[in-house]
Amino acid sequence: MKAAFIDCSIAGVSGDMLTAALIDAGAPAGKVKKAMLEAGRLFGELEVAIKHTRVSGIRATRVEVRTSDVGGRSYPAIVKELENLRLPPQVRRGVMDALTALARAEATVHGKELNSLVLHEVGAADAVADIVGCFTAAYELGLLDREVLASEVAVGKGLTAVGHGEIPLPAPAVLEILRGVPISGKPIEAELTTPTGASLLVALVDRFVPAYPAMTIEAIGYGAGARKLEGLPNVVRICLGELSGRALELEEVNQLETNVDDVSGEVIGYVIERLMAEGALDVSATPMLMKKGRPGHLIRVICRREDSGRLAELLMLHTGTLGVRVLPVSCRYVLPRRVLPLEVTLGGRRFKVKVKVSEGPGGARLVAAEYEDARRIAELTGLPLREVMGRVEAAARHKLK
Repeated sequence: MKAAFIDCSIAGVSGDMLTAALIDAGAPAGKVKKAMLEAGRLFGELEVAIKHTRVSGIRATRVEVRTSDVGGRSYPAIVKELENLRLPPQVRRGVMDALTALARAEATVHGKELNSLVLHEVGAADAVADIVGCFTAAYELGLLDREVLASEVAVGKGLTAVGHGEIPLPAPAVLEILRGVPISGKPIEAELTTPTGASLLVALVDRFVPAYPAMTIEAIGYGAGARKLEGLPNVVRICLGELSGRALELEEVNQLETNVDDVSGEVIGYVIERLMAEGALDVSATPMLMKKGRPGHLIRVICRREDSGRLAELLMLHTGTLGVRVLPVSCRYVLPRRVLPLEVTLGGRRFKVKVKVSEGPGGARLVAAEYEDARRIAELTGLPLREVMGRVEAAARHKLK
């Protein structure tokens, strides 16, 4: 399977660094620069320079974006302006996903509604140009049709100055965007990962892994940052190639368990939905006979190790159970998977839908329509859910041929 691995464990990631790494890996610099200029100049004067440099003796690419624009425009205004750009559908979708992730994080941090949110530094011409440039480069390299993996994300410490004053590092918006993503602190008083870089990661990456995957590398790109860091090469690295080795991957998980005998089926159904929404990998409830002949349920939760405490508290809150067992750390085999965005026509209407794609043992390709997307389409069109899922999955198989 074709794949890309973004190594942002070295010195974090910013929008210009990630765009530069993609260009260094082979994306056409001229097309990327043109897209950045067209996007940035919707909001102000902009200059883009792409050049080669060296970081700790390593040849890398540097993207420099200069603008006098300071932002200060609303999120809806930015979206409206970007609608004037002629972009491939995959690029447009990626740009909007990244921008929305960025805006939602800022809205959460500042306690604002999304539609009334004003973006300052992250809404300036250079930030918008970085987002468009990155997805243009990813599109030209074929990354939007590959599985994209990434390392843990390096973050710095200390304070940085913004329009509102000084804020702690990692920036609050960065932490909001990277909820659920593994991060690693570096003893460097600098902003290693920026909000724009973090939003690009979550919009591009299918899964974060603890180490380099088993792959045959075909191309490597280094993107250099603007500042020189003491004792740390300020680069982000990307590797393109073919995943190799076993089709199955071993993943460490925890298993939580609790017995309940005074909770209704409706509450158990609600608890399962909440746990899944909060990051559980799997939840099940098994009927059982408990002491004094009372009927009850055994609730099992499979989760990432770092989520165990939070999900155990949630389980206690909603079931009233007084204790949750944590089985010793175990492992499970999983198939590598990615999310394929599609546009399909059903019931005379056009819909965006996500499809999970995985490669099974022996090379068999498995596709599964995202349930919530399929349910929404079924409700809007009146088509049976089973038919919607079948047609979406058939469209996915056709696109993957």
